[in-house]
Amino acid sequence: MRSAARKKSALLATATALLAIAAPLAAGTTASAASVSTWDKVAQCEASGNWSINTGNGYYGGLQISMSTWRAFGGTDYASRPDLATKQQQILTGEKILAGQGQGAWPSCGPAAGLGADHADPYPSGPTYPSPASLADGTLVKSPNGPTVKVMIKGAGVPVAGSDVTPDHYDLGKIVLVEDSAFNGLPSAPPAGTVVHDQAGGADRYVVIDGAALKIGGQDWTADGYNTRPDMGVPTAWLQAAVQRTVSNGRVVMDQTGSDPARYVMVNGTAVHISAAEWSANGYDQRSLMGVPTSWLAAATAKQLVNGTVVKDAANPTVYVMAGGKAVALTYADFTGLGYDKRPLEVIPGTWLSAAAAKAAPADGTMLLAQGDPTVWLVTGGKKRAMTEAEFGPGKADFANVVSVPTALVTALPTV
Repeated sequence: MRSAARKKSALLATATALLAIAAPLAAGTTASAASVSTWDKVAQCEASGNWSINTGNGYYGGLQISMSTWRAFGGTDYASRPDLATKQQQILTGEKILAGQGQGAWPSCGPAAGLGADHADPYPSGPTYPSPASLADGTLVKSPNGPTVKVMIKGAGVPVAGSDVTPDHYDLGKIVLVEDSAFNGLPSAPPAGTVVHDQAGGADRYVVIDGAALKIGGQDWTADGYNTRPDMGVPTAWLQAAVQRTVSNGRVVMDQTGSDPARYVMVNGTAVHISAAEWSANGYDQRSLMGVPTSWLAAATAKQLVNGTVVKDAANPTVYVMAGGKAVALTYADFTGLGYDKRPLEVIPGTWLSAAAAKAAPADGTMLLAQGDPTVWLVTGGKKRAMTEAEFGPGKADFANVVSVPTALVTALPTV
């Protein structure tokens, strides 16, 4: 835009631009366009490739745009002068000038750079994808860069297995693409309290807590108020796995009806009762409290704590291992020698623990192994019986269920 020809062109640019002021193009919109490499050639010709040049000749920046043209085509939305704007901002403004006047706005450099023959968008935007949060429940989604498909359920992306597609009647022709990071960031389970059923059909209903699906009994459906919640279909394979999961350790639960004041803390699938004194003293009142189906809670409270679970009371340093419902105290030597120092230590209510420790013997059927003794003992009627090798194997007793305990416990049990 230097020389007499360029000044004449600049006057023409200004006059044309004044007509465009009434309906300016949005930033980055192009009626004509050129690639960045072509604009670089223009800048090399006009300003030796210097995008911040200001020589005082009345033209500025890499494209040597006058102030009147810069203002007329919206350049001041970016910076007060062209040389103060970024390269991209100068090119975006140059795109508007090119759209309004053609390459003649740069009489020598425009044609020389091939500005009129290049119709590429200098800054093409990638495809835009919807936010998963804006999609309706039941919408199938996937990332454009992977094969995994998920179904939107209450803001979560629940994985859809290949085996689910036909029985669950998922239409893969209606998949909505969402951005990679948004897809990968979706929770894989619906939020706690969501009522679900198998998308393939069936009468059973479940409530989701910590990714586990808890079955809602027939009487619970109405009595616990689950019939008032939306009932969401979920992929069959996911539901089958969720039914096998346990509620997170430390989760505090109560009967969903609210008629029972008892509170429980979940430990390895067992609901352990919290006494009134421990409710506040041990900080359980500070945790989130979830209602669970009445029948499910009854089964969880009756369930024996998993053998080999290592526990202690918050107010007592003694550590115990669970064996057949009995809490067996461990000395430090037992704790390390039996390898329990390698397992998670669960803090549970002291009142419940005291009752478990007071039991005379593990439940019938519990298999015990004392440190340093290869004999496996089976508890029967409060006594012990040595098991034979023939009792173990497929379809028989499993050595993985044997609990290692201090020698003192085994010695204290009478032998059958």
